[in-house]
Amino acid sequence: MKKIGFFIFLLLVGFFGKLKAQTWSQDVAPILFAKCGSCHNPGGAGHFSLLSFEDAFYMRFSIQSKVVSGKMPPWPPDTTYTRLAHERILSVAEIQTISSWVDNGALSGDLSSAPPPPEYTNGPELNNYDLELTIPTYTVNTVTDLYRCFVLPPGITQNKMITGLEVIPGNQNIVHHVLVFSDTTHQAQVLDAGDAEPGYTNFGGIGTPNPTLLAGWVPGTRALQMPANFGIKLFANADVVLQIHYPGGVFNQTDSTKIRFKFAPSTTGMRQVNTAPILNHIIGLTDGPLVIPANETKTFHTTYTIPAVNVSLLSVAPHMHLIGKNIVAFAVSPQQDTIPFIRINDWDFHWQGFYNFKKVVKVPASSTFYGEAFYDNTINNPNNPNNPPQTVSVGEGTTDEMCLVYFQYTPYLTGDENILMDSSDIITGTEAFDFSDKIKTLQLYEPYPNPSRSNEVFIDYYLPGKSDVTFQVLDVSGKVIMDKHWKSIEGGITTQRLELVDIASGTYVFRMESAGLVRSKKWIKN
Repeated sequence: MKKIGFFIFLLLVGFFGKLKAQTWSQDVAPILFAKCGSCHNPGGAGHFSLLSFEDAFYMRFSIQSKVVSGKMPPWPPDTTYTRLAHERILSVAEIQTISSWVDNGALSGDLSSAPPPPEYTNGPELNNYDLELTIPTYTVNTVTDLYRCFVLPPGITQNKMITGLEVIPGNQNIVHHVLVFSDTTHQAQVLDAGDAEPGYTNFGGIGTPNPTLLAGWVPGTRALQMPANFGIKLFANADVVLQIHYPGGVFNQTDSTKIRFKFAPSTTGMRQVNTAPILNHIIGLTDGPLVIPANETKTFHTTYTIPAVNVSLLSVAPHMHLIGKNIVAFAVSPQQDTIPFIRINDWDFHWQGFYNFKKVVKVPASSTFYGEAFYDNTINNPNNPNNPPQTVSVGEGTTDEMCLVYFQYTPYLTGDENILMDSSDIITGTEAFDFSDKIKTLQLYEPYPNPSRSNEVFIDYYLPGKSDVTFQVLDVSGKVIMDKHWKSIEGGITTQRLELVDIASGTYVFRMESAGLVRSKKWIKN
């Protein structure tokens, strides 16, 4: 029924859109300026500008194709599964506006009334930095995709806590994506020394034992900046290694990509953010080994139960190679709450990276993490590196495969779930998130802020389908302080703002009931 309603909505939007044809100046320019211009401007990472009517008109059919297919703006995570920080997405209405504009002749409208195009510096975001490293100038000549690793010893003789990090591509026309690793084995230096040119070639990782993935960059990625008092440890004498993807068909072009670091003045008092593939094909695969026979598709599952300590998650980063098609990761708490992390329905190795959660996610002690990954090793997969298909198994090579989900995490402290990773406002209301394959019952998530000094608090809850909801606030004696009844709430995740006036300091229980199921969470008023 939801899909039918969605298509009816599109038909109605399209019908009424024809009553007033969209124009560049009134309808399309504001969208492209807000959602596309940061990359598609003169000198930007998008390789061509969309800041004038002439530019957009010339590219109109490509724009329509890319936005309707969801290829642009590039944002692989499924926004119907979870919402993440700094999303690059268009709404259904914005996509329909652009598509209708093209279908109806791509009219300019009154150009004098168009909003002025934004000004973009295209410069680095992290200008207050402590260390800048630059790869040796490298001339790219490649017929096929090239994954080149550059070793950058930072010369640090004591441990440092990274609070900010930014990759600055030296040639935005050819740098497609960058993965940043640290290597304490110095084996990357050995591999570099064995290649006559700057750097060395290696697909997937960097070809050394157990490197630490620090960050990822693709066009449009913002500088990584840790919350206050959080940091990623860079070990003394470790090498920084940049793996840079240069696309095929590039000849006689040079690159000198840089990376900037901001360090905490001291490691004292800093909370270390660890980076690890909590879900992985090495120890967590429940239906392995990870082998995909030629001309077959296969699904694999990974799992890991965390120790008996609460954990705070800052970001998530799935990792597969070329025959991976989709991947999902979530956790289930001992109280049977399902916590969605990320789902990517159309995996693209060239658009991978770390994705921050909108706010720090608390995962209760002894929760179990789950991952599910699907692989297509047939001729129907256009990214298959083998033609005809060959059996694929685990490895670092181009024709090998992996199943990893990295997380950035730290031991939980009270109030972590109140830390916003994205400065955008909290949006109340219901969003039609689709968890039907993993979550089939009512879910009540941690209230926030918690603890709180104010009377304002937000709750997130999930309904698998339209249902009535009863919500209560009880004190420690069981007395009902608040009693709410919400009728016919749509399925999906709802964010509800509550104003709890005249409530004394103390501990309270939030209790929710729907379809005969009850969920509860503790909330503290300071």
